[in-house]
Amino acid sequence: MIPSLQTRALAATLAAVPDRLIARALTHPPRRGWPSLVPGRLSSAYAVDVEEVGPGRVATARARRPTTGRHVVYLHGGAYTLGPAHWAAVRPLLEGGWTVSMVDYPLAPEHTVDVTVPTVVDIWLRTVARTEGPVDLMGDSAGGGLALVLLQQLRDQGLPRPDGTVLLSPWVDLVMADPVTIAAAAHDPLLSLPGLRGAARLYAGGRDLSDPVLSPIHGGLHDLGRIQAWVGTHEMFLPQCCRLADLALGAPGTDLTLRLGHGLLHDWPLMPVPEGPRTMLAAMDFLAAAS
Repeated sequence: MIPSLQTRALAATLAAVPDRLIARALTHPPRRGWPSLVPGRLSSAYAVDVEEVGPGRVATARARRPTTGRHVVYLHGGAYTLGPAHWAAVRPLLEGGWTVSMVDYPLAPEHTVDVTVPTVVDIWLRTVARTEGPVDLMGDSAGGGLALVLLQQLRDQGLPRPDGTVLLSPWVDLVMADPVTIAAAAHDPLLSLPGLRGAARLYAGGRDLSDPVLSPIHGGLHDLGRIQAWVGTHEMFLPQCCRLADLALGAPGTDLTLRLGHGLLHDWPLMPVPEGPRTMLAAMDFLAAAS
């Protein structure tokens, strides 16, 4: 499949951005206050509730009319240093009558994994406790890796797990020292290997980057349920996602399917390209069939 003209133009534009600028944006995030989590246009179209949970927040948007009864908890990307700006990506879910909880989890450098993961577990449990129907899980990039960490935490603690999980361009290995990833990084028009390594160190707070709470590919992959993972063939996370799929093949209680976005770049469902909504609709079909 040939990527769309919009995707090719976007890739060319992003490739022209100096790597040092991307790295600085990831490792020197702007000073944060407590900005609005929900765009005004979203609040006017949907019923939205925002709840503070410890150092994090969660904004839940639902259609004002009766919905499908499906609820998705969404963990955003941003290398654990950048906040959520992902409502456009989940528009197909909202328009389809789904309820979406966007999690604004604690970010580095103000917080580390030792604060972020327990906060996300707490938000998940609060959401499940007040939801009657099925609850699914989605995450992109760093949020995709965090979603896999959440699955492992829920399994290990004997807590309620999602009906289905979708990972979009997930960052599941923060080590990124293997030759295949380093080679793939040279051809990624968006991601910065030095920037990601710097952001990973900020988030780790001194932990070894191979710790499964940071790099879930190094943790147990058994009993995680149905998972659909997506990765573009033009992104540096392709090798680790393929490795994840291979490892999951032998994991009992886990059914992980890897879908490739041929010619697509990192996190394309978040971008103004036609492949994005099509991917989200396919993810919705997967989740709807999970229960």
